[in-house]
Amino acid sequence: MKQILKNNSLYFTLYLFIWLTILIWVLSYDKLTQMSIINSHYSNWADSFFIGATQMGEGWFFGAIIVVFLFIRFYQALTLTVSLALGSLLSVCLKFSFDTPRPHLFFAGKNIDWHFVDGLTIHIHNSFPSGHTITAFSIATLLVIFLPNKYLSVLFLFLACLAGYSRCYLFQHFPEDVLGGSFVGIFSSLLAFILIDKVMRLYPKKWYKKKLL
Repeated sequence: MKQILKNNSLYFTLYLFIWLTILIWVLSYDKLTQMSIINSHYSNWADSFFIGATQMGEGWFFGAIIVVFLFIRFYQALTLTVSLALGSLLSVCLKFSFDTPRPHLFFAGKNIDWHFVDGLTIHIHNSFPSGHTITAFSIATLLVIFLPNKYLSVLFLFLACLAGYSRCYLFQHFPEDVLGGSFVGIFSSLLAFILIDKVMRLYPKKWYKKKLL
């Protein structure tokens, strides 16, 4: 674990700084103020942009990444698959354990003219944590670990943060849900990487480092 953190210190240092900064902001304002600030900054182009950005947290996107890595290394595709499974399991367990209302239900009855993106289904239950954010940070973390160019970690972190912010912009989650989701996503990826790495060491097989074609 220490070696993983050391080798990817840029990514994890930036993540910790951003996470703590947002946590301080969340603790400084109530939910109404938080969502009012986020929801008041909208435009037609932003609606389309964040509809696209939130796709980085969809299961199909994670599946596509796994397929791509089948053509790079089997063990990396396997690690991504395990991370997806762990993240999904943790997401379901936490959502039903906390069973917190999403913004639309939380603010029901208040006479506030919220901005909603046309055609988007607004969910109302199981707000914490954000499943899309779990997926986005799971992918970003493993890409950072897998790829040799560590400067790309800034790009991957930025994209994961965009996916997380999109959940608040689209009025699907609170910032605290995104904070929790990002942590779960990173945790599930690190755990998956450690598990697969341990299996590879205990039971070495030639196919681990092979690929399709």
